Amino acid sequence: MLTSLSRSEPSFNNVLLATDFSAASQAAFQTALGVCTALRASLSILHVFEYANAVPPETGGELLELDSFYEEAQCSLDDLVQVARRAGVICEATMGSGVPSLTILETITSKEIDLAVLGTNALHGFERLIFGSTAEAVLRKASCPVLTVGPQVSEATEGVQVESPVIFATDFDPTTTQTIRYAAFFSKVMGARLHCLHVLPRTVEGGARSHIIPQIMAEALQQVASENGETFDPPVCATTYGSEISNAVVDYAKQHKAKLIVLGVRQASMGASHIPAHIAFRIITEAPCPVLTMTFPSQPQATFAASCLGVLSGRRAYKEPQTMGSERVPLGRGGPSRIASMLN
Repeated sequence: MLTSLSRSEPSFNNVLLATDFSAASQAAFQTALGVCTALRASLSILHVFEYANAVPPETGGELLELDSFYEEAQCSLDDLVQVARRAGVICEATMGSGVPSLTILETITSKEIDLAVLGTNALHGFERLIFGSTAEAVLRKASCPVLTVGPQVSEATEGVQVESPVIFATDFDPTTTQTIRYAAFFSKVMGARLHCLHVLPRTVEGGARSHIIPQIMAEALQQVASENGETFDPPVCATTYGSEISNAVVDYAKQHKAKLIVLGVRQASMGASHIPAHIAFRIITEAPCPVLTMTFPSQPQATFAASCLGVLSGRRAYKEPQTMGSERVPLGRGGPSRIASMLN
């Protein structure tokens, strides 16, 4: 269950729900209500009426039909507002027009939104979100974290338990590891243990040195947590293997009945850490829990995990100091030097 936090924690005062009144959006509405109740945040509900300028005045019959659609949408918005207010949440609703993605992004900026909530639906298993390209644009360009509720969430809710964790999935990319602060924040809010997860390729599984890989990666995860996070209970640092990153993350979430998955996203490529767009969408639409994404400017460079794996696989020797572009690799107990010392 969600519990409130002190003022020293990251602040989420204004939450935005973008809805199209679908079943997926209804699930997102319930999630948004829970977040607002726990964080004592206000809720803004936005529906973008895409047909506002679609029909010329001379087509009277069709215009009347659109008027009916508009009134129906307004009534649906009013109903959601009333439900939120009865739950004790300060709430307002807006009917927008224009290009949905642009309207949502403009609303995030104009209303100084701290968290946007979207509902998703799967097409052919995973390939599309409920807003299609709209959701992709929002996830990639939003200036605030985005909480996405996929179609599998409602089916898995009953399995969530008190000990169910919040999962932070990472490849140690310097541009996205700071996301762990938000993972730690929500683990406190939800009264959940934080699990830091890294997925390794199956090509390094079962090799002569495979027995030390989980230990090294666990130490690297602990280093990321200590360098980027606020003070919080030591996380569970887990390493798993998988040929499909999305399947590995989702399977881990299902196995542990996760409450939330947290991903760092590179802005330019819409990749969740080392994950291309279609794999990030697979995680979102197949996950048994909501997925929180945060977007950061993309910085082309090798990742810390790649440096570790390069040493582990014997492709190169470790040389100090190890640098990646203008960024120094974070060394220490979990760094490549640690790997080299264990291999010698």
